[in-house]
Amino acid sequence: MEDRPIGRAFNGKPILWAMLMGFGLAGARAQAQAVKGKAPAEGTPPVMYHGLVPGRDAHAQVLEALGPPVFASRWYNYKLYYPGRGRPELPDVVHLHGEKPTDGLANIEAVSVPEGYGTEAGIRERLGEPEYELRMSTWKMLDYSERGVRFALSAEGRTIGVAYFPHGNARVPEGERRLMDLSRLRQGPQPRPARPAEPAGLRIGVSEVVFSPTDPAWLPHPYIVHDDLKARTAVLTDGRLTVALVGADLFGMGWDELNVIREKARAMGVDQTIIAMSHNHAAGDTIGVYGHYPAEYIAHIQGRISEGIRQALEGLEPVAELRAVSRELPMDGIRVIDLFRNARNPGLLDPQIAVIQAMGRDGRPIATIVHFACHVESLEKGAREISADFPGYMCEALKEAGLGQPIFLNGAVGGMVSGDNRARTHESSREMGLKLAAIVRELVPLGAPPGSWAFTAERRRVEIPMTNPRFKPLFESGLRGLHRGRVVTDMIYVRLGEAQLITLPGELLPEVSFEILEQMEGYPRLLVGLANDELGYMIPTYDFRDDAYEETMSQGPAAGLIVRDTALRMLAGTR
Repeated sequence: MEDRPIGRAFNGKPILWAMLMGFGLAGARAQAQAVKGKAPAEGTPPVMYHGLVPGRDAHAQVLEALGPPVFASRWYNYKLYYPGRGRPELPDVVHLHGEKPTDGLANIEAVSVPEGYGTEAGIRERLGEPEYELRMSTWKMLDYSERGVRFALSAEGRTIGVAYFPHGNARVPEGERRLMDLSRLRQGPQPRPARPAEPAGLRIGVSEVVFSPTDPAWLPHPYIVHDDLKARTAVLTDGRLTVALVGADLFGMGWDELNVIREKARAMGVDQTIIAMSHNHAAGDTIGVYGHYPAEYIAHIQGRISEGIRQALEGLEPVAELRAVSRELPMDGIRVIDLFRNARNPGLLDPQIAVIQAMGRDGRPIATIVHFACHVESLEKGAREISADFPGYMCEALKEAGLGQPIFLNGAVGGMVSGDNRARTHESSREMGLKLAAIVRELVPLGAPPGSWAFTAERRRVEIPMTNPRFKPLFESGLRGLHRGRVVTDMIYVRLGEAQLITLPGELLPEVSFEILEQMEGYPRLLVGLANDELGYMIPTYDFRDDAYEETMSQGPAAGLIVRDTALRMLAGTR
């Protein structure tokens, strides 16, 4: 947390809430990359990793059982790497709450497979029916939370990863859905249709503007700009409808502040503007959640993004062909190794990466839109260095590769869907960005035009009750108002070719996103997180907890439900 004078105010009002946030949430945030919870003092889970019990054992017991790791690093907490049994080229990772011998064992994400649990049949024979089963196109997950274990399986039913965490508590209670089956949805490269749909007079304009802070007084601490923050924009129009899509290297901004930009865009002739924030933790706090509201910096950002939209509108050119492709990345080790993991609920992850590309009449890409879900926080916050983090490195590499204007859209990052990179350094961040760029470059040649054409956009007002007493003071401070005790925001549903895009006004947990994706028949399917708002975590009601970090930064248990239902009504075309 930043040092700050107690008397600082938002809009002239004292921010006593910032003191509460500082004392109440800083400790929770420090634990956000490791599973919390204690295991029962007696008894052992039915499946263990080298006899270790997360939530009961500590760092000393880990070293006694496993010996020294081949690599160790601090990633909020502390993580140890060991070679996977039978697959030594891939790591098992042990997450601890700290480096001291007494610091607890949080969880383990392993490619090593315990004896007798190498297949789905063997797992079910020993553990029975899971609490929850997730079926995707190329893999599935079996969740035995009460027993402290989850399994990732290949499409053929072979175990490819195991997560161990504190046992004793069921995650999905009786009466909730036990099966989420997304395996029927189109995934992977699609065949080129015999008669590709024409893009129906679609034109696109792109731009890239820098909005890095330029005044030392804008942020409450000294900083340097390591690499620039950018807003990358594509404006699409067919003469009837105009949509601006902005991917910005922002930590987050509120609905009211972003509406300033959207209104300016409307005055330029844009019907719907989507400002999708990467949730970049190295961009400075542009919400005020850590105690300082940077009004001057926000005004600068509003001006620069508006200028980017204007430039894109001035550069419109015809789209000769729209191409799309998506793929699920491998879930070995119950995570996308070196890229994505779920730190709250290991293994509950949508590993899709999707690409939509607009091609010009000269056969070259004009824009390449890239979508996947991951917190952008792979840099050490205390370094005070402004950076676009790994999405910035990815976009720069794609641009250098001749893929037109890259635009990054984040996804359902809630539940601490975060980086699996080894360290929180610029070198590690760059490595992650270049790996993602390489994946996109592999996917691009596999993109195919749609077999049918649509270009529509619908916006819906959303009201979410503010019931979390720890979060409510942020709104009562005068920074943002409440309407009859509810926060007002919106969501937008766009169809482009066969692609479907739905905006999310915050950080939706994957479990909720699966329920929306289940009803999305398009290709590819993009749930765009932190789009036009940042309302914190949106958690399934059945998994709302008193002792977890995400709940402290949520409006309450209704948020995820309301966002889900709004998305489903838009997909169904009902009110």
